[in-house]
Amino acid sequence: MRLGGLIVVGLSMMTMARPAAATAGYLFGWGPRDISLAQSDVADAASVAAAWVNPSLAWEPGARMAVGYVYGWTALEWNGERVKLRDIAGTQVGFQLGGELGSDIALGGAVVMHIPDRSLARVSFLPGTEPVFFRFDPASQRTTMDAVLALRLGWLSIGVGGEVFVSAQGDVDFVLGQDANGTYADGEAQVTLAYDVTWLAGLTMDLGAAKLGLRYRGAQALDVDLSTLATVDVQGNPLNGTTKVRIVGRSGYVPATVDLGASWTVGAVGHVMTSLQYARWSDAPSPVAALSMDVDLGLSPGLRQGSFVMPGFRDTVSPRVGMEMEPWGEEAVALRAGYQYSPSPVRVSRGFASPMDASTHGFALGAGVDCGRVWGVDIRSDAAWQWLMLERRTLDKPGDALPFSYSEVSGSVKLMSVSVQGGWL
Repeated sequence: MRLGGLIVVGLSMMTMARPAAATAGYLFGWGPRDISLAQSDVADAASVAAAWVNPSLAWEPGARMAVGYVYGWTALEWNGERVKLRDIAGTQVGFQLGGELGSDIALGGAVVMHIPDRSLARVSFLPGTEPVFFRFDPASQRTTMDAVLALRLGWLSIGVGGEVFVSAQGDVDFVLGQDANGTYADGEAQVTLAYDVTWLAGLTMDLGAAKLGLRYRGAQALDVDLSTLATVDVQGNPLNGTTKVRIVGRSGYVPATVDLGASWTVGAVGHVMTSLQYARWSDAPSPVAALSMDVDLGLSPGLRQGSFVMPGFRDTVSPRVGMEMEPWGEEAVALRAGYQYSPSPVRVSRGFASPMDASTHGFALGAGVDCGRVWGVDIRSDAAWQWLMLERRTLDKPGDALPFSYSEVSGSVKLMSVSVQGGWL
């Protein structure tokens, strides 16, 4: 039974696939203000969140630290049935420090982190023919850190930095054997987490009543290279031998993006923001892991490989708009609202793989309150709510013989974010 189980497990892995998915920051934003404005604040980012929103705005004089929490509920449906996905949960921490070097010169930097509740990073493997929500499965299950430097020269601000993320590689050895003491099993695993960096850059022009902003974020993914060796050595068993399995792929893909934004003052208490994001999804790798299996159990040794033909992904352009009002004076109380539209990058599959996705409408609300000065520290609290609603989409493969030839996709994702910020100097 144990040998049979090994063989079944090994053969089933030939159909394993891995969904690629965007991170929580890509889907919703970073920090309550960015989230409540539906990521429209590219030209008007808050100082701490600038490391994520626009690196060129991390120069503001003074020191600030923010600690927050995000929690999201997934309610995605496939053919009228709820799909079980992990809720989105994680801590967000940010720090910003800046100072003036002259009347028109300022220099600063910022660091922000997203730390999931359950793991540093998550790789998900599912049957290759099973429906997979391309952008949402491991959406927040990865730790990220963004660090940037910014310089203001009069009306022009520039910023550069990088985002650090992890990759995984390693080996797993398993032995099933028999000696004088009877049947035994032993195993050893060595997995290494390596760190990669992608570039961040931003530019902002302050034209007085209006601001223009530009942001670039490089592509990223969690690279996976895992090998498993199973050895069977049981006396009298004609199927003794080894099974080698290697899985290579990329998980949690986030495309390279370019955002162009604008912000302008409306009356004495209002600000309107808008942005347009181009996402290069056409460079996305296949969400199906490449798998090879070398079976040598005393019968017919040979190499087996499993693969799926995936549809190409398409680039997207996402418009966003937001408004922030301070009806009782500057920064005392801020009321915010935003909207974003994100077209789906997924084409209809014409093969065995079944990536599911749909265009989304994002509605956001939020508020911020100045809580006063405590022990020399200016305290501010912010909260946000965002609702991503999927358009109902029908995915109809050309041929009833293909797995899941007809699918209907719908549902929503709701996200709550809260933070407390302290400022001094």
